[in-house]
Amino acid sequence: MKNVIQKNERQKADWKQLIDSYAPLHVRYPEGELIYQVGAYAAGVYLITRGFVSDRCTVQNKNRHLSTSEILGPGELIGLEILLQGSDNLHVSRARAITETELCFFEKESFFKMAQEQTIVKDYCIDCLAQRLYSIKRRSYSKDHKAHAERMYQLLLELGQKHGEYSEKGLILLPTEITEAVLAQLLGISNTKLSRIIASVTWVSLLGERLALLPEASPLS
Repeated sequence: MKNVIQKNERQKADWKQLIDSYAPLHVRYPEGELIYQVGAYAAGVYLITRGFVSDRCTVQNKNRHLSTSEILGPGELIGLEILLQGSDNLHVSRARAITETELCFFEKESFFKMAQEQTIVKDYCIDCLAQRLYSIKRRSYSKDHKAHAERMYQLLLELGQKHGEYSEKGLILLPTEITEAVLAQLLGISNTKLSRIIASVTWVSLLGERLALLPEASPLS
């Protein structure tokens, strides 16, 4: 966890320097507001500087609609589909502010210029996309109880490793903004069903009003 914290601190310092040099537009979205929709024109890339964003992508596969969700926070990028060949400059996912969120918006030309001039940006994009790809590949798309538990475990583990903090007992304390209601919405299930899942597993619990995760547990235990 120490290495993760050190890496995050280095990235914050790097992004602060880049923000000062390339002067992106600073924008703010209230809780629940849509940042962009699928099919909307992708004019650039957003860097999250405060708050949390849900990024949801839905694809059709064998007559089924499969939906994947991520929770992204400070230091992470959204809108990277501008890097895709043949994307027609359109967003392929939907981003919504989970909490009041502040972002830096880099227009497309400015972002490409920055990526060409700053190797760290290019490397960060590759690392970011690779991690998100394999995160999605690990998840199950079944709608049964076990699959929801596995999806919730992966979602919380990734979020906790990036933006949580460790308690003295070795639990990962998730950001206070990630409530049960927020989590149920992201998983596409009811609050009641989420409560049943939490009650049926040993790896997640509530400490006061804060979700806590046992990082070494099996997602089905």
